[in-house]
Amino acid sequence: MMNEWLVDNQAGQLSFTGLVDPTDKTVVTPQATVDYGYAWFSLSNGPAVLHTPQYDRFFSVSVFDMLHNVPAVIVNPSKPIVLMRPGQKAPAGDFDHVILETDQGLVLTRMVVVNNLDEVTALGQKMRLDGGDGDMHRDVQRFSPAIEKSGLALIEASIPHLDAGRAFGKKSGDVGEITSASAVMLGQLGTPSDTVRYLPIMVDEGGEPLSGTKTYELRVPAGIVQDSGYFSVTAYGAEDRFLIPNDKKVYDQTTYSAEPNADGTYTVTLSPDGSGKNGIPTGKPFYAILRAYVPVPDADMTVSVTTR
Repeated sequence: MMNEWLVDNQAGQLSFTGLVDPTDKTVVTPQATVDYGYAWFSLSNGPAVLHTPQYDRFFSVSVFDMLHNVPAVIVNPSKPIVLMRPGQKAPAGDFDHVILETDQGLVLTRMVVVNNLDEVTALGQKMRLDGGDGDMHRDVQRFSPAIEKSGLALIEASIPHLDAGRAFGKKSGDVGEITSASAVMLGQLGTPSDTVRYLPIMVDEGGEPLSGTKTYELRVPAGIVQDSGYFSVTAYGAEDRFLIPNDKKVYDQTTYSAEPNADGTYTVTLSPDGSGKNGIPTGKPFYAILRAYVPVPDADMTVSVTTR
């Protein structure tokens, strides 16, 4: 992923996706109504400093190392962010500090779009990363085809048992290697549960995989996010984990787009043509992911699934 990005970008340079659609294959399981910013970087030459604008809706900065640890997720940052390795001297000033276990890493920004893409695009142009243009070379472990096949089978078999609330760690040892690999297979660039909680919705009420020929109603519980956060439900093709093409160009429902029920819950309908309350078109085998950004601690994320 890093090497592909570096074909068209420089280390330490921010690039933005705009609104993601089914043609975007940068990562699996993207969210549709978010403008993502990416900057792969290297701290081999010293610390780097990320400068960000202010935004009055959800905006987060996630920092990943090359072990898929997430040492920091800063929501609506109010000060510049220093990225550094242990032993490096931080610049003087008022900063948030993030220490990485590897020289190379990724800054991923998420800025929710609510019918204001022009505003979000303009804010993205105000972000900059000073530094981070060190050595980007990193050796990658290779395996024989037989070992790779066996390893992938083990990872895939563990996915149904994955605790999505404990899938991503801030430092090495926070989660097991199989847990981490399973979480990445299900969705790259995830976030620890104190900032985002995930609930994969893979089967119906009878335990059968979700079908693109049937209609399902999901009931999303009330009170799962704090005032500064929001929820989203996004559908993905089961065979490729990307957004599902449809004529309506609707790929998710969120706090900002969905109409709530009188009791504060939300009904989200997954149907072949996208009909139904807060509908999302499917039309092929699929699964969905509920995300709760800035979640209420210990809130019940249980989603009921009813086949219509």
